[in-house]
Amino acid sequence: MKKLQRIRVADALRGLSLLGIFLANLLIFQYGLAGKEYIEFYRLNTVNTGTFHFIKIFIEGSFMPIFAILFGFSLDKMYQSMKRKNIKRPRIKLYRRAFLLFVIGTMHAIWIWEGDILSGYALSMMFLIPFISLNKSFFKWETVLVAITFIIMLVFSFFDDTNVPHDTYKEETFVQETKDLYQQGSYSEIINKSPDNNDPYFEQLKAMFGISPGLLILGVIIFESLVFGIGIYFSKIGWFEKDANDFWSNKLFVYLTPVVLLLKSSYLWFDNENITDTFNFVFGLFLAICYMALFKYLYQNHSRHIIFRGLESLGKMSLTFYIMQSIIGVLIFYGFGLGQFGKDTLLYSVVFFIILFLIQMVIAFWYQKYLRYGPLEYVLRVFTYWTFKKQRWK
Repeated sequence: MKKLQRIRVADALRGLSLLGIFLANLLIFQYGLAGKEYIEFYRLNTVNTGTFHFIKIFIEGSFMPIFAILFGFSLDKMYQSMKRKNIKRPRIKLYRRAFLLFVIGTMHAIWIWEGDILSGYALSMMFLIPFISLNKSFFKWETVLVAITFIIMLVFSFFDDTNVPHDTYKEETFVQETKDLYQQGSYSEIINKSPDNNDPYFEQLKAMFGISPGLLILGVIIFESLVFGIGIYFSKIGWFEKDANDFWSNKLFVYLTPVVLLLKSSYLWFDNENITDTFNFVFGLFLAICYMALFKYLYQNHSRHIIFRGLESLGKMSLTFYIMQSIIGVLIFYGFGLGQFGKDTLLYSVVFFIILFLIQMVIAFWYQKYLRYGPLEYVLRVFTYWTFKKQRWK
């Protein structure tokens, strides 16, 4: 039986996406999950304001979709591997994997950091597993459906005259309460933060449209499942294995990157929030595809470079280092750590986070000289396959 080989470029891209997620999450670590939407009340200097906009345009909303696409890609590769090895009841094993991811994500959200994505990914994975054996045509049309939906969203945004009012006093009060809590609060105060400290913008939306938390969660699960489906489609057509010089599947997206960046930055030069929010969301995902195409081109031409080898090692341990990044973030910015929350130091924080990321690459590279799986990856594998074989030293 032919062994299914790992796609090294996907591992390396997963490692790079961890850097993007780390920097995007930096805005949440330093200014809050909702507080970063009111960045004007933090009164950043010119350099840090520019740094904030750089992250918003180049990173936020574009590296998380890469991680999600790769999640779907890996899900399909794992299912294919199980089928090749004639492993019984592969869907049950995938559900078991999703359940443990949900447990890890929930613990992460409750006891470490509120910005968790794992629990949502696990629920979306459970939603998608029944369709995993369908052929590539299904996932091709699902990907086309996502593209059509995004086009419709762009068109309708120009006709949406809904105006959510802003209460400057409430927003500034919200920011100040958030700063006080996260800068000076103890671990228990932050983890069990007061429900009165609510985001005024979300409260206004809720009052206007009657947003149900249950429907909101369901919408997120369905959307993430669709993004996972793009990754499954890439797996089934062998997108990562294809030549990066192919125009229609790769080079076109590389050439479109500057245009997509310009469109994503529309909030800087266009006043209509409905249009700019839609542009930011839609072209955030489009930019993720452009970044993937650009990365594949660079990897196929420089795969032996030490940077790519380090990214590969990090990508194979993405779960372990994702949790580690959250621990690092809260210990730097929250009151029970160094208390740097809300400070006007964003550029320094970015430089420091990049240095930390490079250290993580070195650790991952060194670790994988001796052990194949990261600590959490090994636990997840044991729970998935229900086999308790010890890790072997290389």
